[in-house]
Amino acid sequence: MSRRRHVAALTVVALAVTAASATGASAKAKPKPKFKTLKGSYSVTLLPDPTIEVQGQLGNVCGNTNPKAADSHSLNLPGSGTLQVVLDSPDPTTTGNTDWDLAVLDSAGTEIDHSDGPSSHEETYDPGLRKGKVTIKVCNLAGGPTGTVHYTYTYR
Repeated sequence: MSRRRHVAALTVVALAVTAASATGASAKAKPKPKFKTLKGSYSVTLLPDPTIEVQGQLGNVCGNTNPKAADSHSLNLPGSGTLQVVLDSPDPTTTGNTDWDLAVLDSAGTEIDHSDGPSSHEETYDPGLRKGKVTIKVCNLAGGPTGTVHYTYTYR
């Protein structure tokens, strides 16, 4: 093989290897979907309303008769994702006999999820929510006057 043909053959092989490497590298470099997080918190001061407990037993969590015992907080979800909400209220009596409830509602006011345990710590976890408006509703049944709501929304 002449020197000229040998150099040409090596050049063709080198170009083929470079092209294959570039194709493999670009296939591996595809960006993965990025997950973003929306976090927030807010404080509430609410009077206790024990009549809410009866409404909760009827399936209407935070269906209070005293509007000063509940708080509704709107939240705009920027995309599909998972919403976690945590409500905590200190127990001024240290007896564990306090009670708050938490509900998450869709834009039409229909309940998506709720937490109505017998304490002042409530949590919801809702995967698969879609872009749009939700409402976080908290109510004080028989607790101290203050509470804090923390929410985290992870979306694409």
